[in-house]
Amino acid sequence: MIPKDVRPDTEATLREALSLWPELAERIARQLLIVLHSEGLISIDAVYGEARAEAGEGAAAPADDNPNRPGAAPWSAGERVAVRDTVLQHAAALLTPERVQQVVDGVRRRDEAESLETIANLPGVSFEVLAEALRRFCRLPRGDERLAPARTTQLRVALIRNFISDQLEFIGVAKNYLRVTDFEWILDRIIGSSKGQGRIGGKAAGLYLGYRILQGEREEHGRDPIAQVHLPESWFVRSDLIETVIRMNRLDEWQSQKYKPTEEIRNEYPLIRQIFQNAEFPEELVQRLDRVLETVGHHPLIVRSSSLLEDRFGAAFSGMYASVFLGNQGTRTERLKALLAAVAEVFASTLAPNPLSYRRRHNLIDYNEDMAILIQKVVGRPHGRYFFPDVAGVGFSRNEYRWSPRLKSEDGLARVVYGLGTRAVDRTGNDYSRLVALGAPMLRPEVTPERQARYAQRMVDVIDLAADRFTTVPLTSVLEEGAEPPGLDQVASIRTEDGLVEPTGSLAGTPASRICLTFDRLLARTRFAAIMRDRMRRLEDAYGTPVNVEFAQVEDRFYLLQCRPLVQVAEEEARLPRGIPRERVVFSSRGLVRSGEVPRIDTVVYVDPRAYDAAGFEKRAAIGRAVARVNDALEGRTFLLMGPGRWGTNDPQLGVRVHYADINHCAVLIEIAHRKGEYVPEVSYGTHFFQDLVEDGIYYLALHPDEGADTLRESFFLDAPNALASVSPQDADLARGLHVVHTADAAPGRVLRLAMDGEAGEAMCWLE
Repeated sequence: MIPKDVRPDTEATLREALSLWPELAERIARQLLIVLHSEGLISIDAVYGEARAEAGEGAAAPADDNPNRPGAAPWSAGERVAVRDTVLQHAAALLTPERVQQVVDGVRRRDEAESLETIANLPGVSFEVLAEALRRFCRLPRGDERLAPARTTQLRVALIRNFISDQLEFIGVAKNYLRVTDFEWILDRIIGSSKGQGRIGGKAAGLYLGYRILQGEREEHGRDPIAQVHLPESWFVRSDLIETVIRMNRLDEWQSQKYKPTEEIRNEYPLIRQIFQNAEFPEELVQRLDRVLETVGHHPLIVRSSSLLEDRFGAAFSGMYASVFLGNQGTRTERLKALLAAVAEVFASTLAPNPLSYRRRHNLIDYNEDMAILIQKVVGRPHGRYFFPDVAGVGFSRNEYRWSPRLKSEDGLARVVYGLGTRAVDRTGNDYSRLVALGAPMLRPEVTPERQARYAQRMVDVIDLAADRFTTVPLTSVLEEGAEPPGLDQVASIRTEDGLVEPTGSLAGTPASRICLTFDRLLARTRFAAIMRDRMRRLEDAYGTPVNVEFAQVEDRFYLLQCRPLVQVAEEEARLPRGIPRERVVFSSRGLVRSGEVPRIDTVVYVDPRAYDAAGFEKRAAIGRAVARVNDALEGRTFLLMGPGRWGTNDPQLGVRVHYADINHCAVLIEIAHRKGEYVPEVSYGTHFFQDLVEDGIYYLALHPDEGADTLRESFFLDAPNALASVSPQDADLARGLHVVHTADAAPGRVLRLAMDGEAGEAMCWLE
């Protein structure tokens, strides 16, 4: 029976809704009918019966589920109107105004969701149109009428493809954690043409996804401040801007760089950098960047690459593209000029030798790569003229280079440093970071206090506010800037006659020579390591693969700076043979070893450590360039690359100065760590350089011939015929320091083999 008495307030709510959104009248009535039925107020059959009677129709025939007979005739226009009116009358009588408003809001959200999804899936839709549709959806009242999970997921996927990434593996993870409202947060920080199309790029995407995944820690750890995760204030220069800059400056001719020989790419890149530095930028971009500077004031900034290819599943591009720190001091005009120069530097790095060689190696060379840019406030606080965080570094959800049987791979690993985290990922100087096994943080690779002090960090990466630039300074310079530096009490120990001890109070007045960066108090007295391990596990579970993060911390505020899947190379079972005569062993090592085997090595490229040390700066630089040419010439052959100190360092005094593209064809890279005074080169695990090797399946070994049980028979390389002149004729005059040894020439009738047993921590290369 159709009710005669209705609630005036409910009727007014209905009337207003239908007048505001007449196109939704049918949907509103349909949803109200579902509510009336599901809440037991009146059944759908009863409503239909009343409507048919109102329309002058007879009772409906009994339902017939037989699929072999036709169903009921479709409703007439009059019947549909009668059903709608009947539903509205019952709703006005039986529901409160608040319940009706919830239904109306739910219908509007579903309608806007369908519209937003349709727009997001349109090919060629402009940023302006999509942004307005997204904002319109986010402005709607949420109410209690939720979208169906399947519809929400479908909408998230469409938005991820438009704003973030079209990589299926990323979408498969992100759709479970990113909410539709998250895209409005991103939208508010995007820099790009309103008529254009583009994404925020891989680094920005991984950063925000990692942050959203870790939000669950807020619930699990309550108000524990160290458990909270924060993002630096960020802005996203969209990926289509680089195409605009290229067209404006007629730089299209350089787009074919990726198809040129590696040597040609190396030679032309300095010119390309200069061309990009002198490029003009769209006025809209210049104005938006100027507003960013207005927002941040004189806070230091970092301009980071966020290529569409970066931080992907299967190819992380670790450290391949430019990232530029800005002191952001001086006048507004000077700061804007520096910011535009940093953007140009990142754009130019898409054509650098390293990323192009990496793309070629990973079969991504034909991908139409666009470079987005991530601009962030640098995490840190000032101390005198310097600006830096208390602690920074990198974390890994897996620890594949374990120095003790007590360590578990699944507990993860971190490299932590005092100051900016560049010190943890770059191979730039005569220094060390602290390796932390997250499951046993006080278990160190260096056992004695003497060795712990010897391998402690001595240099600090900072923003020099007075000089307006990124720089590296000795820890003593930081200590000289007045009061006790921020965070030092958590990371420093004091040298005493009995060893290294934690400070009991302030370090003020302690001589700089007695201060040693051990991070012991941070690791022993706080929950940093345990919560870091939980974070890494949570991220790995979400991604379904091991992950790597970069982070910084100021006081108790933990900032996530990067999150990406790690490329894992399956380890091979390998056992070292016993009883090999000493004269047939070329080298052996005990320590951090990854399991694997190289059964037939046909060539060894050997940089003689003593000849290299005796050479001047120019000769050392020439050896680095020659290694690159030899690497190109030996592509497709199985060769070892051996030499002194840190490969990939920026300082030729510390090792061979090369980049990824200069060594990417070798099977194994071996660093010969001869002692130089108090310095033994540090192993590379956890640096960008090391990650590049792992992703390419290149093994890494560190030999310490002056320590422990490691051996090296240098005569095998020095007495063998040197094939350098035939492999790279233009480098023949470097034969004293650079040896190219073919196994067939050095040991006729023998095969050179390398076996590495990660479980036993042993490696051996021998003639079989």
